[in-house]
Amino acid sequence: MTLDREIESLNQKLLKMCDIVIKNLKTAFSAYKKETELEVIDDDLVNRYERLIEELCLDILVRERPYSRDLRVISGVLKLVSDLERIGDHAEDVMEYATKLKNDKNKTRPEVEQMIEICLNMVVDSILSYTKMDIAKANSVINMDDIIDEIYAEVVEDLIKESSSKPSYAIYTTLVVKYIERICDHAVNIAEWVIYIISGYYKDAQIF
Repeated sequence: MTLDREIESLNQKLLKMCDIVIKNLKTAFSAYKKETELEVIDDDLVNRYERLIEELCLDILVRERPYSRDLRVISGVLKLVSDLERIGDHAEDVMEYATKLKNDKNKTRPEVEQMIEICLNMVVDSILSYTKMDIAKANSVINMDDIIDEIYAEVVEDLIKESSSKPSYAIYTTLVVKYIERICDHAVNIAEWVIYIISGYYKDAQIF
């Protein structure tokens, strides 16, 4: 098999992992908003894909000794797949607290729903920036992080004020928004690795 075909096979597995992670995220967020019944998220499948992709990347690096753009693709995927796996973990975390809030009578906060919408867009766009090799899209993901941080700070401040009157709701919702904020951080990381794959620069430092 040629190196190009090996990279194409690697990309197909990566995209399959992305599909599973996005599905898990949507399932967790829908459960949190009480739009659907609670479902089991298969995080083990995400973990298996992470291990498979890591093994494939290392195998290609050892056998093919790629250079230039091919080396950046393999090493970049090796890095960004760990962020995908962490997003999968946090989808499971959100589902855990959605379960705890299942019978809570408080309505979902519109600010949290806004965070969820932005978060999903950031994750999807970070993946699209890779599939399309699109630096502009990657940069747009990075720029959205400040908006998430602002909303997160406002929501947490409000929840602290409400914690004495409805403690369990405040605690569990604070944890949910913290995991959303972390998911967005991982989407930013993916976008930064995409920029590295395309340009050789990672966080404004040229690697190769």
